[in-house]
Amino acid sequence: MPVSRDITVLIVDDDPVVTAALQAQVNRVLGFRVVGIAHSGHAALAAASRFAPRLVLLDLHLPDLPGLEVAHRLRRPDQPPADIIVISGRKESATVRAAIQRGALYYLVKPTRAGTLEQTLLRYAATAEQLESGGRFTEQQEIDRIFRLLHIDHADRPKSISAATEQAVLDALAEVEEDVSAHELAASIGVSRATARRYLEHLADRGLVEARPKYGPTGRPQHRYRSR
Repeated sequence: MPVSRDITVLIVDDDPVVTAALQAQVNRVLGFRVVGIAHSGHAALAAASRFAPRLVLLDLHLPDLPGLEVAHRLRRPDQPPADIIVISGRKESATVRAAIQRGALYYLVKPTRAGTLEQTLLRYAATAEQLESGGRFTEQQEIDRIFRLLHIDHADRPKSISAATEQAVLDALAEVEEDVSAHELAASIGVSRATARRYLEHLADRGLVEARPKYGPTGRPQHRYRSR
């Protein structure tokens, strides 16, 4: 019988309606499987020890322990290693900062739309795959790409910009040491020059790509791009 390679998930929230909704949403995402549900902090710690989930979706409002305390205890050596994504209605900057300090990889604000959660999980899966490749990073840009992959904000992407092509552009830029033109990038990833230019300008506007003019013999500048 084949061993499941799904990313196992523990959902922690004191509201059974919320946990049922999250369970349905998570199980619809290919490659993810809910293995446990907990409605309190102590139940969460017990479930984490029992199921050793790969990922914990953690609410911060729990009846017995503060969610931030649960996050802290989940990082202890006696607990199986697990990544944490907070899903909470709290929006205070101090709370978000404390969640990050306690190891949260991401912070989603309730109510969380199914599409937002799905995109977050898919980005998490892609990031985890890169980190588990077993290789060694040789350039800072490779590490930068890992962080972009997890935290890039898809909600602000125009409809004309697809996630797959956007990532292909970022990957291509990360693989070259020199800056490239839209024409050169288009040839490397198999899109038109106009498409490459549109994606490059979009990423430059968001600060993910650096654009710089290069003047040729005619005096007209050619924009060239490189990964930040």
